[in-house]
Amino acid sequence: MSVNGCLCLPLCLPSSVSFIGTPQECEKAHFVPGYNLGGEGFDIVTMERKGAYVIDTETWKIGNGSCRMYCNRYMNGEKQKVPVAVVDWRTLPKCSLKVSSVVYDSVETLVNDSTSSVSNNWKIGLDIPVDPSVTVGVGFGGSHSRDSTFAMKKSKQDRYTFLHHSINCHYYGYRLATSPPLSQEFQPAVDSIPPYSSKTAPLYHNLIDTYGTHYITQVSLGGEIKASTAVRTCMATMNGLTDTDVSDCLSVEASATFANSARIKAEYEHCQRKKNKLGSNQTFSSSFNERHTEAIGGDIDGGDILFAGQSDPSAYKNWLISLKSIPDVVQYNLKPLHTILPLNHPARAGLKREVEQYIKKNAVLKKCSETCKIGHRSNARDPCACVCNSNQNIKSNCCPAGKGLATLKVFKLYAKGLYGDKWTQTDGSVEVTYGDQKKRTDIISNDDNPRWRETFEFGTITINMKNKLKFAVYDEDTYWNSDLLGECSFDLRAGKVSDSCMLNHGTFFFSYIVECAPSLSGNQCQEYIPSNSKL
Repeated sequence: MSVNGCLCLPLCLPSSVSFIGTPQECEKAHFVPGYNLGGEGFDIVTMERKGAYVIDTETWKIGNGSCRMYCNRYMNGEKQKVPVAVVDWRTLPKCSLKVSSVVYDSVETLVNDSTSSVSNNWKIGLDIPVDPSVTVGVGFGGSHSRDSTFAMKKSKQDRYTFLHHSINCHYYGYRLATSPPLSQEFQPAVDSIPPYSSKTAPLYHNLIDTYGTHYITQVSLGGEIKASTAVRTCMATMNGLTDTDVSDCLSVEASATFANSARIKAEYEHCQRKKNKLGSNQTFSSSFNERHTEAIGGDIDGGDILFAGQSDPSAYKNWLISLKSIPDVVQYNLKPLHTILPLNHPARAGLKREVEQYIKKNAVLKKCSETCKIGHRSNARDPCACVCNSNQNIKSNCCPAGKGLATLKVFKLYAKGLYGDKWTQTDGSVEVTYGDQKKRTDIISNDDNPRWRETFEFGTITINMKNKLKFAVYDEDTYWNSDLLGECSFDLRAGKVSDSCMLNHGTFFFSYIVECAPSLSGNQCQEYIPSNSKL
């Protein structure tokens, strides 16, 4: 059977093999899905397609009214045409049902990774440093993307860890011809711009505002659902959860929508036990709901399908089916806008310069968004993450290991009107107890109104209902002969406190300072506070 006579049955031709359609076939045929998604202008700063076309993706006639066609096996073998600018169109058997996840310890690492959907090096052809890490504190691409803006806004409110979850399907792919025709709008727009100067610079900027900094040269089409979840780092830690715990359990909840394997069921049970630490019956996705969700491609109503799909499994299934006819760009290659112009084009150099200036102007200063109140920065994975030597009180991420953590200092101990001996004045000392720690003052001899000089540092303590600050005042005539003059106990409260208590004879006075651990507040240091509330 001749190629032109192909009936496009499933076994007729591989989807990557093109054939020339007759004028009649070409007039009737639909374009391949997503035929016009390549060649679109793109802004590398905001990571957004501009909706304005640099390349002509509507012209399909290649001579005598014929066109290049393919058999689309995802559309029942339908014969479909492609624009002149499109080459190497093919169907892709790649639909990953596995939820992928990435943990970002700081907003800076998220911003640095925001161009991950770009498959090639977008800086080629531009005088932009190849690696932002080798320049002092500057990040370029994706600096104002939706995910970056979301993360930077959150980082001003509290200390966050960012979790990225996604699932995607790749159904089609193609690239643009080496010298594709320019669109009917872009060609006259760029040809009418005079050579670059300080006076004409605004015209170049307007062109970038319309068409972006780059244009798309190769695409992988299908769909993707992705979610960026902001997790209050220390709040999760104080609930006994690591960022990996939260990320893994979010992955499990999302995976339950798309798969139902024995492994998923086992992990789901594990996460159910972890969920008890949250003190509620909510899912992880409900408990950690500060989230930016984006659905790319297909027919979807904008719901949080990645985590809410369990309540309506058909929503995911319908979305998956719709991707075959309504795909969007999942991955792509880019080229700087000026490279589409001939080397001798009068606007080429000026356009290159203005694109470079626009990118540099919008670069993000890679200054760490939070200060390390304790700990230091030595995390190889994330140079902006604070790291501490973990112990029973502080975790390696410099968050308190639990609620009620504080430091205690007791000082300014004195008494008035003591009565210990009948014939002499009191030889007084004080025993101070909190939890398992006991401190004892020196003996002040022959003084019914003693003032003890000691300051007792109890270090890190845990405030709870069981432990009280206890004082016992003694008259110590000899080592073996101590008379208890009185004792009292108090519930600790945060801040500087001065108080007194009545003894059997006389009054005892004391002061203490309780300082809550970072991220804790309230009288008992049980309440979580955002880390940036004090900045």
